[in-house]
Amino acid sequence: MKKTILYFFVAAFCLTALSACHDDLNIPYDNALSASNMWQDPSDLEQSVPGLYERVRSFFSGSEANVFYYGEIRVGDQMWGPSLKDKVQDNFKISCRHQTLTPGNTVGWGNAYKAIDQANAILAHSGECHATDAMVKWANAQAYFARAFMYFYVVRMWGEVPLNLAPVEGTSQPETYPSQATPAQVYEQIGKDIAACEELGDVLGSEKYFGTKDALNMLKAEYALWMYSTQNGGETYLTMAETALNAIGISSSKLLSVYKDVFDRNNRKNTEIVFAMNNSATSTAGYQVYFCHTSNNIKSTYRQNPVPISSTQWWHYSKEFQAELLKSKTEGDKRVDTNLGIGNYGADGGEISWCNKLLGDMSGSTMKLDNDLLYYRYALAVVMHAELKYYQGKYDDALKSLNIIAKRAYGRDNVYTVNTKEAVLGCIGKEYCLEFPAEGVVWWAFIRTGLIWDAVPNSEIPDQTFADLRAKNPNILLWPIPQSSLNKNTNLHQIQGWQ
Repeated sequence: MKKTILYFFVAAFCLTALSACHDDLNIPYDNALSASNMWQDPSDLEQSVPGLYERVRSFFSGSEANVFYYGEIRVGDQMWGPSLKDKVQDNFKISCRHQTLTPGNTVGWGNAYKAIDQANAILAHSGECHATDAMVKWANAQAYFARAFMYFYVVRMWGEVPLNLAPVEGTSQPETYPSQATPAQVYEQIGKDIAACEELGDVLGSEKYFGTKDALNMLKAEYALWMYSTQNGGETYLTMAETALNAIGISSSKLLSVYKDVFDRNNRKNTEIVFAMNNSATSTAGYQVYFCHTSNNIKSTYRQNPVPISSTQWWHYSKEFQAELLKSKTEGDKRVDTNLGIGNYGADGGEISWCNKLLGDMSGSTMKLDNDLLYYRYALAVVMHAELKYYQGKYDDALKSLNIIAKRAYGRDNVYTVNTKEAVLGCIGKEYCLEFPAEGVVWWAFIRTGLIWDAVPNSEIPDQTFADLRAKNPNILLWPIPQSSLNKNTNLHQIQGWQ
């Protein structure tokens, strides 16, 4: 399947060979894209998988729709605040200020369902293309993985979402104007898709821009921990998580020896990366642009060296989190220089800072957004293993896993030693923040561990936490469904608490 990766970059295929799907889930039927004109020979099936992952990528590559916004920015002022110079914050969509997050200004789920629809099409028609049994199994395995991956995101974001399992190929289908399923129904389907992919796992391959066995086990472990901690799933899910993480292998050998090398754009698919989406030199995707600075605020001698320059700058670490990073650096944490750039580089001579992680090509006057988008890396498996052991009450084992991560950061053994329940949970939260800032990991980890309820989403309102907001809206951790979707599909209803 080596040549399949070549198709990944063929945009024309993604526009002509896939089922139609509208952003708001009122899905028009287009005869030119009907099943009768597709799935006629093996090349149709082979090309459908890169097209599927291009659609997955589109859900995570928008300016206000990506892993950073979906999985971290709503942690709020505990980690993020406005830019220092322009004093600009995210003026739309997913503001930290939850009082301004409404059905009228939230992002939509359309691109997620485009990917889901393509996965459904592969599963429905893979047997019609006269392809080899190996190719059919490979395509189906990729479709099951991608569908589970996408549904796992949308159900965590919106709760009650449509559960489409058939491709949209006609206006009379219920999938064209779908109703919402319960979260339990969606989570059940995710589990079924993970199991179906696992049965075909031997054919997944090793291409990191597609699903692999380790990517599947990362998804399985994350899903299982989520089901145990947020859905009252019971001990069975801890066993599932342990099986998946053991299959990956929890060891320092899975990590690069130098933290910053993980994010080297010249070594994109290094051995620590499990699952990623490709960004090229011509890409306009990438949330990293919001960590840059405008040129007029930076002394000319420092533009692009070391300060990343772009046309805007919206986000910045909060003062509290910047202080936490700098404190960790004084303790020997070698990750901090990768996660934080800081210095007296301002045009006025003042101090500015930025996030150094996942920056693109800085050889020109402005930064190119050509670094890959990361979704899973082996360090996450190690910290999830510590989280698993915390849930099992095996606190020494939890510290053992945390110390694998900490040793790379600090260069010494046994960074964490206090094995009480409260101390271990605090260390897990700390390592999620120090190891994964700006990777879209922290929000989900905080929800799983319960740390989210003590987080402060808006420091302008003293002492307000997510727990305070939950008293007014029991679904404060979900997003409201966009009003445009509700207007165009009357089968949908707004999430409770966001009406």
